[in-house]
Amino acid sequence: MSEWIEVKKDEDEAREKPTIWDPQAAGEFITGIYIELEEGVGQYKSKMYTLKNEKGEVKIWGSTVLDGLMEKVPLGVEVRITFEGKQPSKQGKNPWKDYKVEYRSI
Repeated sequence: MSEWIEVKKDEDEAREKPTIWDPQAAGEFITGIYIELEEGVGQYKSKMYTLKNEKGEVKIWGSTVLDGLMEKVPLGVEVRITFEGKQPSKQGKNPWKDYKVEYRSI
């Protein structure tokens, strides 16, 4: 019998997976260059935003509030997303996350 030969991952596959930003406390924020918008991601076909900062690429799951704000932000600008806390839902179900989005040219 011949020897086992290990199949190596391509360099792209071996890259570290990007971090997902999941703020917990009101006032937490993230800044970075807005480099990518993905649509139809995951089982709920959500949007996912990618920022690049000193820590590398950071991904942020979209939501109704965040999607509405990010529609007005062009790719390639510096963005600051601040988590404003959770707000009670009118139907009494899960609270929704509120955000403030700011951007500036680089």
